[in-house]
Amino acid sequence: MGDSQLKDQDNRKPGPRAKKDFRFKLAAVLLVFVFFALMEGILRLSGFGTDYPIFVPDENHSTWVKMNPEISKKYFGRFERGTIGFQERFKEEKDTETFRIFVLGASTAVGYPYRKNVSFHRWLQFGLNATYPDEKIEVINLGLTAVNSYTLLDFTKQLLAFEPDALLIYAGHNEYYGALGAGTSKIFGNNPWLVNLSLSMKKLRLVQCAESIVEKVTHISGANTESRSTLMEKMAADRRIVLNSKKYQMGLEQFSHNFERIAELTKTHKVPVFLSSLVSNEKDQKPFMGDGTNPETSANHYFNLAIDAEESGNIPRAKENYTLAKDHDQLRFRAPEAINFKIKRLTDSYNHIYFVDTQSRFTALSKDGIIGNTFLWEHVHPNWEGYSLLAHTFYEEILKSGLIRSELKKALSWPDLKRQMPMTKMEAAAGRFEIWQLKEGWPFQEPMPKINRDSLGMAEQLGGKLAAKLLNWEEAMRTLYGHYKKSGDLEMGFRVMEGLILEYPQETQFCLEAALLAMQLKKTDKAKYYFKKAHELDSSEGNTKRIALTLVEYGAFEDALPYLEYLKASFPDDGGSFQIHRAVSNIVNQEDVDRVILAESYLLLRKRAMAIKVLNEALVNSPNNSEARELLKQID
Repeated sequence: MGDSQLKDQDNRKPGPRAKKDFRFKLAAVLLVFVFFALMEGILRLSGFGTDYPIFVPDENHSTWVKMNPEISKKYFGRFERGTIGFQERFKEEKDTETFRIFVLGASTAVGYPYRKNVSFHRWLQFGLNATYPDEKIEVINLGLTAVNSYTLLDFTKQLLAFEPDALLIYAGHNEYYGALGAGTSKIFGNNPWLVNLSLSMKKLRLVQCAESIVEKVTHISGANTESRSTLMEKMAADRRIVLNSKKYQMGLEQFSHNFERIAELTKTHKVPVFLSSLVSNEKDQKPFMGDGTNPETSANHYFNLAIDAEESGNIPRAKENYTLAKDHDQLRFRAPEAINFKIKRLTDSYNHIYFVDTQSRFTALSKDGIIGNTFLWEHVHPNWEGYSLLAHTFYEEILKSGLIRSELKKALSWPDLKRQMPMTKMEAAAGRFEIWQLKEGWPFQEPMPKINRDSLGMAEQLGGKLAAKLLNWEEAMRTLYGHYKKSGDLEMGFRVMEGLILEYPQETQFCLEAALLAMQLKKTDKAKYYFKKAHELDSSEGNTKRIALTLVEYGAFEDALPYLEYLKASFPDDGGSFQIHRAVSNIVNQEDVDRVILAESYLLLRKRAMAIKVLNEALVNSPNNSEARELLKQID
């Protein structure tokens, strides 16, 4: 066949049969898409599945939202032991005067092994409230145990619509064994782009349906082993990740990939970010997987070198080898130093990201500059003092940033924060018992210390019940408050009430109770603060009058006057409040008020002793004051 014939054959148009085959194939493909679209629609109409919103409406307040208690299923699956987080309520529509902070992270951000108020964000909330009492500051914790940068990125995409004024991040320890991480058994764990795509596709009901079927079968087949393993054990699929290996590099790459996207998103939306360096136990946590193919470069080898150097007084060499031991530990529950390098590089690259150097702060305050059990329970989780230090490090950076525009009158020192924070012995004991339970299991395998229950006080007993899940936190706190109230310990009762306010800042009754205790303890500034907060929450006639009369009863006339003026302006038909307002005004402005009228004002407010004192002073200055003498006679 000649070249011209071949050319003619190449230029020949497709025949009717070829066109028909193409249309048939196209129709078949379209039919598949139509089928799947139809199934997706049917599943949505039937109410199956969810869009996995980060926030859902609060059941008690239609205009408030809280973190979705089901959100962890997006990252862990239906039957994994994902946590529900704090679920702190806040207004969906942010007030113009509110400064809103979101906290992102994993178990350290949540506050493990403690509950509620020992978490670093609560220390921070308390510190900011004390520093800026006239500001409305929200610190909303979105932490979830055992998550990593994939979850943080996914959260960031949604939370930006809720107008954060700042984002606080403490994360990086879970890049290998957190949900979807490089060292877990998840199928997309090796490719950040695919993992993020799979998370986006989870909104599809067909994907959720298929996932539900697969996980149900897997759960049933593995039910016997599921209950016996801890979350740490289940998440660590690849328990030997060698330093600088391919899997090791994957963890670093996923961290960089996801945090670069977080940085770009927050930059676009002009949201400041406070990103912290990470703290690990270097000295008092032996390597989990310390052996290696080469004994001269194993974690155990470096750990032993560090001990020898420390015993010989060579502290710099000891610190160097403790760090090498941590980085060569093949069971990667502690972030390698490379993660901290990436955090610092990221903060140097973006002007809107503030570097919170927690690692340097912990190092500076640790013996010989080597982080150990002084601030940490085990490998990464702080004790209560460590959490307070973590919070204060964030606190100082926020103050230095100038983002909160109110005048800074006096900053809290770290000792001030520790002294004032309303943490209870019950919460401290619960954390201690919780960590002992954790360390009984893999990979620690440490026996729980023997406990003499007869030697435990009420607070520690309640802490034990809280750790054993025999009580929830609120029940334990209310029981503890009742104990202190019965025993007459007003100071500890006030501490418990302040703790309840941190958990329930929208509860008027707790604010009123705290204010009353503060008045009894002569903590005037605290009383004024909590009365003001109670009035902001409930400015009804009854609540305003209650606040005003309580202040009058304790002789705080100047503080009572604004509430009485509010009553006069808002409820003009209340004659009783009008009389009380006039009497209090006379007392506040007594330099310009006749002595008899002033005494009558005190009598109206049931301050008989003050009325007699005023009349006697009047008679000393004017012995012929018949009105004063007559009123004094009536009182007698």
